[in-house]
Amino acid sequence: MNIKNIAPHIIAVLIFIILNMVMYWPLFMENKVLNQNDVIQGKSANQEINEFREKTGEEALWTNSMFSGMPAYLINTQWSGELLKYIPRTIEKIIPTPASHTFIAMVAFYILLLVFKVNPYLAIGGGLTYGLNSFFLISVEAGHIWKVAAISWMPAVLAGIVLAFRKKYLWAFVLTALTMALEIRSNHLQITYYLLLVVLVFGLFQLINAIKNNTLPDFAKAIGVLTVAVLLGLGANLGKVWTAYEYGQYSIRGKAELSTNTESSGGLDRSYAFAWSNGIWEPFTFMVPNFYGGASQEEVSMTSDLAKGLESRGVNKGQVRSFVKNVPTYWGDQPFTSGPYYMGAVIVFFFILGAIFVKGHIKWWLISASALGIILSWGKNFELFNYFMFDYFPGYNKFRAVSMTVAMPFLCMPLLAFLGLRDIAQANWPAVKKQFLTAVAIEAGLCLLFVLASFLMGFRGDVDAQLGDQAWLIDLIREHRADMFRTDAFRSFAFIIAAAGVLYFWKENRIKKSVAIGLIVGILVVDLVPVSKRYLNDENFVKESRDELVQKTEADKKILQEEGHYRVLNLNNPFNEARTSYYHSSIGGYHGAKMRRYQDLIENHLQGEISQVIERLRSGSTNFSDFSVINMLNTKYIKFGNQAGQVIDNQSANGNAWFVQEVVTASNPDEEIAALSNVDTKQEAVINTNRFELSQNQFTAGSIELVSYKPNELIYESVSKSEGLAVFSEIYYPEGWKAYIDGKEAKILQANYVLRALKIPPGNHKITFEFKPDAYFISNKVMMVCSILILVLFIGGLAYQIKKSI
Repeated sequence: MNIKNIAPHIIAVLIFIILNMVMYWPLFMENKVLNQNDVIQGKSANQEINEFREKTGEEALWTNSMFSGMPAYLINTQWSGELLKYIPRTIEKIIPTPASHTFIAMVAFYILLLVFKVNPYLAIGGGLTYGLNSFFLISVEAGHIWKVAAISWMPAVLAGIVLAFRKKYLWAFVLTALTMALEIRSNHLQITYYLLLVVLVFGLFQLINAIKNNTLPDFAKAIGVLTVAVLLGLGANLGKVWTAYEYGQYSIRGKAELSTNTESSGGLDRSYAFAWSNGIWEPFTFMVPNFYGGASQEEVSMTSDLAKGLESRGVNKGQVRSFVKNVPTYWGDQPFTSGPYYMGAVIVFFFILGAIFVKGHIKWWLISASALGIILSWGKNFELFNYFMFDYFPGYNKFRAVSMTVAMPFLCMPLLAFLGLRDIAQANWPAVKKQFLTAVAIEAGLCLLFVLASFLMGFRGDVDAQLGDQAWLIDLIREHRADMFRTDAFRSFAFIIAAAGVLYFWKENRIKKSVAIGLIVGILVVDLVPVSKRYLNDENFVKESRDELVQKTEADKKILQEEGHYRVLNLNNPFNEARTSYYHSSIGGYHGAKMRRYQDLIENHLQGEISQVIERLRSGSTNFSDFSVINMLNTKYIKFGNQAGQVIDNQSANGNAWFVQEVVTASNPDEEIAALSNVDTKQEAVINTNRFELSQNQFTAGSIELVSYKPNELIYESVSKSEGLAVFSEIYYPEGWKAYIDGKEAKILQANYVLRALKIPPGNHKITFEFKPDAYFISNKVMMVCSILILVLFIGGLAYQIKKSI
C-alpha cells in the first residue's frame, strides 16, 4: 500500500477533527452540552417511550405523551433489524454528537470532491466549507438533529450516483446502497426529498448527454445499478418508510376530511407550508451574511452607535443594556429566523468561476439545481412557480418551511465552486486571465455596489410596527441595520479580493501550488467560522445535563401524586410545547405531523374551550363540567404555571372509559365535528354511521374501568346488564390497533371524531386493546436482511480495494 496515496486522507480526517474541536470546544473539553430547544422538546416527547424501554426491554410503539396519543415510531422507535445504526454510533463514541454530524458532513463532501478528481488537499477546503456554513450550524444550534444528519450524508449519496455514470459500478452500488440507507435512516424525509430533486435534475442532464453522445445503453446500465442500490437502502429502512407513509395518510400531511379545509387536498395547508418563505433578495445572504440584518433578534454592543444613540436620547444605562440584548435586527420576509444562511463570499466567488470555466453538462446540472433550490425557497414570494409545484409536483406538498430548499444550492454551489478551482488550476492562464479578472470585478464590484445602494435603502421590516409610534427608536434601529449591512458587504469584498489574489499569484507562478492551496483553505475557514460563531458559540453550551433541563416543578409533583392514566392540559402554549409530556400524558405537544383529525379538533373545539377555561379561571370558577371535548380527553389536570397552586384538579373529566346512553348519528366528517358542539360527551357519542354500522342508537348504562395501562396495551373490565356502547378516551388510529373482548376480536368504532368506541355485550368482561402494527414486525425482518447485505458488500468491497492496492 502506498502511504503517499493515503496521507491526504489521514490529514483530511485530522483537520476535520481539529476544526470540529474549535467549533464545539465546550463539548469536547468542558463536558458541556448544547442547550438545543428542539432536542429538549424531543427528549420530553420521548420520555414515556424511553422509560418503557428501560423498564421492559420492549418498544413502545404507541405513546400517550403528546396530542392524547400517537404512534411512537414518529417520535423515537428502535428497530431491531436496523444494523446500520452502529456506523454513526461508532463515530459518536469518538466524536460526540452533534459534532459527529459536522464531521460526517465534512468527510462526505470530501469524498464527493475526490470522485470529481479534485486535488485532495483542495478537497479538504470543500469538506470544511460544507460543514462550517451557517445554514448547517444554525440547524445544529436549534437542535434540528435529524435534519443535519440527513444533510451530512447528502454528498456521499451523490458521490455514489456519480460513480455509476463513470462506469465504476461496484463502488457506485456499494456506496449508494450504504449512504442511501444512512440518509433515509436520518429520518428527515424533507431533506431527502430535496436530495432527490437534485438527483432528478442530474439524471435529466445525464439523459440528454447520453442521447447526444449515443450512449443510452451505458445510461440504462447506470440507472439499473442505482435502482437496485436504492432499493437495498430502502429495504434497510423499510420500517421507517412504511410507517411514515402509513401515518402520513392520517396526519396533517394527508388529505383533509373537512370540506371547510379547501387548501389541503392531500398535503399540508398552503399557508402553513409557505409561512417560512425567503424574500426574493434573501439569497444574497449566501455572500453577505447581514444582508437582511442577521437573526430576528441579536445582541448589540454597548459601544455601538445604537447604544450611544439611546443614551443620547436620555435612556438610562440599565435600560440600554437590557434593550441591546435583543435588538430586532432582521428586516426580511420571514416571520422569524435564527440567523442568515451564509455560504461564504469566497465560495460564491468560486461558484462564479465554476460557471465560467467548467464545461459540459455537469456545470449546467449544478447551476440548474442551485437555481431550482433558490426559486423554491422563495415560496409565496414567487407564487406562479411555487404554487404550481405545491399543487401538482408529487410529494412536494407534504413539507413545510420551504426556505429549507436552500439545502440544494448549499450542496450544489460549493461543488461547482471547487470544480471551478480544479479547472482553473489546469487552465492555460494567458487564455483565461481576462475572464478571471472579469469575474473578480463582477463579484467584488457587487459588494461595493451594495455599499453604495445602502444609502438609498430603507431597511424597513415588518417587526418595526411592534415598536409603535417611537419613530426615533425605529430610525436608530434602521441605521444600525444599515451599518451591519455595509460592514458585512465590505467584509465580503475583502475576502473575495484575498482569495482572488491568491489564485492570481498562483497562476502567475509567484507562489507555489501547495502554498496557494493552503492559503485558500485558510481563507475559507477564516471566512466561515467567525460568521457561524455568531450563532453557535460558547454561550450555547451549558453545564447541566439535559435531564436537569426538564426539572420536575412543584406543579408536576402535585399532579404526579395521582395514580393511574390521565391527561394534563398546559394552558401556556399547549400545542407548541412538549415539556409537559416529559412527566405527563398531554393533550398538547410539539410535533410537525399531528394527526389530521386531532388538528381539526384543536381548531374547531379545543382552542375555543381553552380560551373559555382561561376566562373561567380569571373569574375564579373551577367548574369545567360544560367543556365536553376537554373532558372526553380525560383531562384530569389543568395547569397554568409551575407552582403547586397553579394546578386545577378537573373533577369533570370523563375518565378513561364510560358507557353512553345515546348515539348522535352523522353522515360525514363535517357533521361529526359540528355535532360535538351540542352533545354531552358523558351521555352521548357522535358516530358516522356511513362508516360504522350500528343496529341501535339507544343503550343502557354500565360501568367500565381501566385496570392496566401500557403504551401498547390497555386492559379494562366492564359490567353491564345489557348491550352497551363504551367510549374510550383514546385516539382512534386504524392501523395496528386491535380490540378483544374476553379474547375474541371486536370491531373498533370511531366516536366523537377522534376517539375509540366498542359495542360490549351484557355481563362482566375483560376488554383489551393491543397495538401490533404489521409495519413494525414485518419490517424488522426485511431491515435485518438488507442491512447484512449492505455491510457484507461494503466490507467485501473495501477488502478487495485494499488487496488491489497492495
